Amino acid sequence: MGTEYAMNFYHAVVTGLGIITAIGHEVPSFWQNLLEGVCGIDKITLFDASRYRSQKAAEVKGFNPGRYFSNRRLQRMSRCDQLGLKAAAEAISDSQWDWKNADRDRIGIFIGGGAGGIFSAEKYRREMLQRGWHRARPSLLLPFATCALTDALAEKYDLQGPRATIATACSSSATAIGYAVSLIRSGEVVAAVAGGSESLSEVTFGGFNALRSVDQDRCRPFDLNRKGLSLGEGAAILVIEEAEHARRRGAKIYAEVRGYGLTADGHHMTAPDPEGKGALRAMEAALKDSGIEPKEVDAINAHGTATAANDLAETKAIKELFKEKAGKIPVSAIKSMIGHCLGAAGAVEAVATVLSVYEDRIPPTINYQTPDPECDLDYVPNQARHKPVAIALSNSFAFGGNNTALVFGKWKS
Repeated sequence: MGTEYAMNFYHAVVTGLGIITAIGHEVPSFWQNLLEGVCGIDKITLFDASRYRSQKAAEVKGFNPGRYFSNRRLQRMSRCDQLGLKAAAEAISDSQWDWKNADRDRIGIFIGGGAGGIFSAEKYRREMLQRGWHRARPSLLLPFATCALTDALAEKYDLQGPRATIATACSSSATAIGYAVSLIRSGEVVAAVAGGSESLSEVTFGGFNALRSVDQDRCRPFDLNRKGLSLGEGAAILVIEEAEHARRRGAKIYAEVRGYGLTADGHHMTAPDPEGKGALRAMEAALKDSGIEPKEVDAINAHGTATAANDLAETKAIKELFKEKAGKIPVSAIKSMIGHCLGAAGAVEAVATVLSVYEDRIPPTINYQTPDPECDLDYVPNQARHKPVAIALSNSFAFGGNNTALVFGKWKS
């Protein structure tokens, strides 16, 4: 984690956003549908899910990669790479920065990864079984590595600064954003392309079904009758820039990344600490790093997976940190609309949190019908809300107890 906010010389701000999810292939449609409570969780078409307990996920439908990439390029790209490069192109365009004349060895790339190109590897295995190994396309294995998107971004935009692929399960892309902020604060880079991408795959889908942690219909975060998560896919990329550099070039600044916190539960491979101790320490660390008091937080983007254990642990952590104010802070769980995007989840939710700060609007938690006496916070049920948001917290609490919390604030020029 970086040094405390009061000691920082360099400040990190968000100057570009790009996204693709089940409810929007670019930022404007994503944000509008999020505020309107549109649910992207529906029947899977990418593969045959009929054998599984659940057949639904938040799949990115209607995406035609041929509009963005040549056939030759597509032969070497996984679906994960396609989604990530599409989101990155939007974010870089949105930043309105002359990248051709930028100091490329001072621009970093930090991407959170999950299953990477495993969907392509599944295609290779099917071809091998159906046609024989000598007729299966080896190009399907080229983007298998988790770092493939990071490398593709560096090549496409000729970025020569530090780069890293972060793999901390469902907090990967949130952690990548935190790492980018650290290097901007230190002065090592002047800007960074940060975020994550994840595509659905049968291996991942089958694994979560085997754990019986998937709702057969649509997930219901914090609802008494919640039965598990809904998987999702997508990508989100943020251009994060040193504030003075952004100011000098007249950039539009969406928000400041005030700070972040990283902790580990040290408890279990899949279950969170039942009292939310790791989540609590991550939020505490993020606020300390930001120079923010709990009373200053206006909104929380919850991890909100809709599993019984995670929702309760996160609620306990929020109540412990914010004390009597906890029930007055709007807590959104947007996975109710976009599903759990795993390695990309933290970045997708960071984009939503940045837009909440920028536009003073808080997305709803949909599918919320029956309050849970143990989960008794303000979960912004079913309808978006207008409210001044000067400071917002975004939580990502992953398998293995990999916890990351990000703090975003309004930029005061």
